[in-house]
Amino acid sequence: MAGLRGIGRRPTLWIELAVAAGWLALILGEGIAHGYGGGSRASLAGGPLWICMTGLGGIGHAAAHGSAPPMASGSLVGATPMWGLMALAMMTPTAMPVVQHVSGKSLYWRRRRAASEFLAVFLALWTAFAAVALGPLGSWPPAGSTLALPVVLAAAALWQLTPLKLAALRACHRSHPLPPHGWRASRGVADFALRNGSACIASCWAMMAAAAISGSARLLWMAVLTAAMTVEKLSEKPRTASRRLAALLAAAAIGTAAVLLP
Repeated sequence: MAGLRGIGRRPTLWIELAVAAGWLALILGEGIAHGYGGGSRASLAGGPLWICMTGLGGIGHAAAHGSAPPMASGSLVGATPMWGLMALAMMTPTAMPVVQHVSGKSLYWRRRRAASEFLAVFLALWTAFAAVALGPLGSWPPAGSTLALPVVLAAAALWQLTPLKLAALRACHRSHPLPPHGWRASRGVADFALRNGSACIASCWAMMAAAAISGSARLLWMAVLTAAMTVEKLSEKPRTASRRLAALLAAAAIGTAAVLLP
């Protein structure tokens, strides 16, 4: 019982439960999308996954019969909730050490509030980036081709080896002074979230792009890439972790091309 009470008092417990709920929503949405007969090469936000997750049977029926409703067009407004869910499920696990740092460095009575403030800004930044940058990528005609995923995986592997990637990954590990209380504390957390979120986007954008156009195997790719980004961020040797992940991404690009190409 004491152990259960300790778990209940963890300031980040609700975040972990939210991540689990996010993955459950994605799994259920994918299952419904396949039930509606969604296409295998659809992009994440513009395809049947998001359409069916809205619960609008008419839209799902239209998608199944090849007519794209406004929500399926990958529009900024229509796709934003889906990108937010994707950011919650994929990027929050990579940020958990930072969330725990923010919570631990805050006064006891505002630990949950500090974690909430950090995550709100962090996810808002990722959602905006995904909606503005990854949304158009998913609706770009070449993104639906057979070669799209291998090419993006290869680009992600090359990005891993650049000095900019290494600098961004190291920036993800930097701490930031947090005032103890008052509006300065909230501003400090928000500033830290902006800095860390920007570094995270610079580090992980290419792998997120691969997840966004991964087609019928999107959930598998999302899970694999989430694990890869999380392990990379947790590594105490960023350069080594980045190079190893580059090799894995290159191997994935070659393997995917071999499987997808006729």
